[in-house]
Amino acid sequence: MKKAITLVLLCVITVSAFTGCVFKSLERKYINMSVSELEKLDDGELFDALLYRTDAKVDKYDSVKECMKTLSYAELVFYVVSYYEIELQNGGLCQYFVNSSRETAPELADCLEAIGATEQKDLFVKFVTDNNIDLNDLSSFEINSIYEYEAQTKRYPFDDYDDASYELEPVSVPLMKFVREHISEF
Repeated sequence: MKKAITLVLLCVITVSAFTGCVFKSLERKYINMSVSELEKLDDGELFDALLYRTDAKVDKYDSVKECMKTLSYAELVFYVVSYYEIELQNGGLCQYFVNSSRETAPELADCLEAIGATEQKDLFVKFVTDNNIDLNDLSSFEINSIYEYEAQTKRYPFDDYDDASYELEPVSVPLMKFVREHISEF
């Protein structure tokens, strides 16, 4: 039994180390790409490349807000919209608000407008307005446990928002069009 547990742990450690190496390798690859190399990537890989590139910039700062001030216009739009899209697809708008992604919320409507995702923007603005959510003070969404998250999901009609959002074109479509039009800014 001890040998089996040791073998399982060794496999987990090996997979974790390999995954970490793969991510570091991809990060180096994408960060060092020229604009002409980025242009040749398909939308999925370009999205990943730009995530690595913007995350590398963001990770240098103590706060998301501080970092956002240093990004180019296109990087800012990509960062804010991609963060929203990832959270929305992973756990919905409530997850967007309870995670650190909420720091991008004051910029979200303008960024959705910038990429031409006006239906998503209108849905977001209506939700925030109808529920009196102050995008400049989202501290009430901070959580420390799964129980606090569960309580957050009941504060507002997040499921209705998510359902309506999923009926619209994914923001990744106009986002990638925007990215390609502004590729020299990355």
